[in-house]
Amino acid sequence: MTTPARLLGLVALLSWLGLSAATAAGGPSKDILSGAWRLDMDRDERPWLTFYDTSRKTVFRFGCGTHYELDAVYPGEAPKQDHTGATITIGNGKTQMDFAGFTYAAPENFPPDTSWFNQADLAHPELTDDIWHALEDQFLDLLASGQPLTVSAEGKSYSLPPTHASRWRARFKKVC
Repeated sequence: MTTPARLLGLVALLSWLGLSAATAAGGPSKDILSGAWRLDMDRDERPWLTFYDTSRKTVFRFGCGTHYELDAVYPGEAPKQDHTGATITIGNGKTQMDFAGFTYAAPENFPPDTSWFNQADLAHPELTDDIWHALEDQFLDLLASGQPLTVSAEGKSYSLPPTHASRWRARFKKVC
């Protein structure tokens, strides 16, 4: 092997080792999805905080109108039939919340070959106003933590970057 070839091999090896060490030390993670957070308003001026992937497909959204609505790509196994009961956990590394809802075949605005998790009213429409607002604040705090969000179910998960959408929380507080 020639000296330039050895040097090139050594540089490649050192680069690979440096990248491996950076990743192990908490460097960039490939499991955080690429895309963008947006605050969208529906035709009735109700807010939807949405994470779109790079193909502009909905991965996660949370909105309000007549009630709160949470939709997310379901990380677990695809349901055998629509309206199958399921639970997801959303966490930010410091706190997490569980949500009971239902899975469906994903609609067209979701990434292809995925399942859709849907849940209304944070699963607790029966709560008194004080307890309901405390639960609402807990969830909004989780979303606004500035930390990546992990959505998990059935031992599988995906991560979303920290929520960045201009004035989304103020809009929720005003409308919802």
